[in-house]
Amino acid sequence: MYHISKDKRAVQSSELIYRGLLECIKKKPFDQITISDLQKTSGVARTTFYRAFDNISDVLYWKCDTCFYEVLGNYRPNLFQGELGLAKHYFSYWVEHSDILELLIRINRQDIIYACHMKNAKILQERFGRLPELPAKNGNYFIAIRTGFTISVLTEWLKGGRKESPEELMKIIEEQIALLVRSNVKN
Repeated sequence: MYHISKDKRAVQSSELIYRGLLECIKKKPFDQITISDLQKTSGVARTTFYRAFDNISDVLYWKCDTCFYEVLGNYRPNLFQGELGLAKHYFSYWVEHSDILELLIRINRQDIIYACHMKNAKILQERFGRLPELPAKNGNYFIAIRTGFTISVLTEWLKGGRKESPEELMKIIEEQIALLVRSNVKN
């Protein structure tokens, strides 16, 4: 697990380590990168690495977790309309910050994406409360469904070369929701 204090220097060192990891991945597969490689590339001492992280995967977890905290923690509902507004805010953020997600997909660590999203999705629940029509016992399912949905859309968008803008992604999502509603009405 990572354990980075809020201290500015600790965050800067962690960012240097992450940038060093990105450089190392250009030269060798993720599973062959060592702490020594990271130390040499980032210029950060081994003790500094271990002060912040237990292992190299923790660097990825920290960066992904930080991004999900930013995107979900910075959402202000008065700026957008409803759940689709949140989705637009969300996809707009990832246009500028997709490097960590692309890396995690490339090394087949979508588990980190899912864990970080689930952890940080609770920010929204804490800030805005649960939906009144949703029984409290089903709250985690509500979050899991939306996590699975948004991660799947992000993954396909990234694998497809990030061709669509956030607005185009929203149009695709709205079309899919309309299709689901129409098919539900027929049944």
